[in-house]
Amino acid sequence: MSDRLTIAASPLPPLAELASLWRTFDAQSDMSFFVAWPWIGVWLELLPPALAPQLLRLEQDGVCRGAAIAVRHDSRRHGFVAAHGLFLNATGDRDLDCLTIEHNGFAGCGIDRGEAWRALVEWFGASAISVDEFDLPGVTDIIALEPLGSVQHRHGYRVDLAQIRNGNGKIGAILSANARQQLNSAMRALAAEGPIALDSARGADEALAFFDDLKQFHIRSWTRRGRRHAFESPFFERFHRALIARGAEAGDVELLRLRAGGTAFGYLYNFRRNGHVYAYQSGFDDTNSRLRPGYVAHALAIERYGGTGATVYDFMAGSNRLKESFATERYDMYWYTLRRPLLRFRAEQVARAAKERLLSPLRARSGRPL
Repeated sequence: MSDRLTIAASPLPPLAELASLWRTFDAQSDMSFFVAWPWIGVWLELLPPALAPQLLRLEQDGVCRGAAIAVRHDSRRHGFVAAHGLFLNATGDRDLDCLTIEHNGFAGCGIDRGEAWRALVEWFGASAISVDEFDLPGVTDIIALEPLGSVQHRHGYRVDLAQIRNGNGKIGAILSANARQQLNSAMRALAAEGPIALDSARGADEALAFFDDLKQFHIRSWTRRGRRHAFESPFFERFHRALIARGAEAGDVELLRLRAGGTAFGYLYNFRRNGHVYAYQSGFDDTNSRLRPGYVAHALAIERYGGTGATVYDFMAGSNRLKESFATERYDMYWYTLRRPLLRFRAEQVARAAKERLLSPLRARSGRPL
């Protein structure tokens, strides 16, 4: 017998059969919400059938200990670099990957995550499958890559909710003096509009109504700032409406509304699993900069979840002033690409390095990205 984990790939079984396997993992594992069945099941149901996802079984002595989904996607970069790729729990299609999976990995029961990633890297290196890249987006583990592998990373931010409970349930206990002053100022400004409340949607119908209002605030805010918003791809709303319809009753997802008096000023869309709260999306009426409803909503949500016994409030990847002010911990999230040692990838790597050498002095002189 061997303790080593191995990978076996196969076409997907019927979804009902796969759901039974996956829910066994859900019941016994501390894996993230993004690889649990509520997310994966809705995603697989809504993917175009032509994509033909593959099931990656993580096996030990012939027993399935974990699973993930791989989707093939072929592309051509820079007009000449052909890439035949796989994507872990993602598709490689920008319109479908608008969901932005984070805390990615395997569903599984008591698996060693380092050993699981080792098995995946070894399988990719030895496999006869006709792909030459494997993208692993939104991973929090450090993975040893093959020689031509690459990695990008972003900082993530989270709040240890035990520190909130130890501070009499108030967020002020973890804030700097400046952040505390700014939050208090925002609270006073918003309170001038009426009594402040953070309401949790009751049932799927109200949660979907909150989501509709979140969408309007979100699009208006991001468009006003000249930036792309989350709802640009129709798949984003289609997926999340299905996820909310199923998950609101079970408590997997939660929509929160910030209001002052009878007026709504913003919404939070969160996921919950094993005491971990994922602050996934939001929409705020930020036309009045004095009110800062985002600060108020997240502060009240952190206090609320701290009071329920949750362990982590996770802002996830991406930096901004609010996250940096509220977080008790910064961590790294990685986007890996495994690559076979092919000549075209070596040429691409050389071209990228040459471009970077050319642009670096220009960036330094101009003081801006090029």
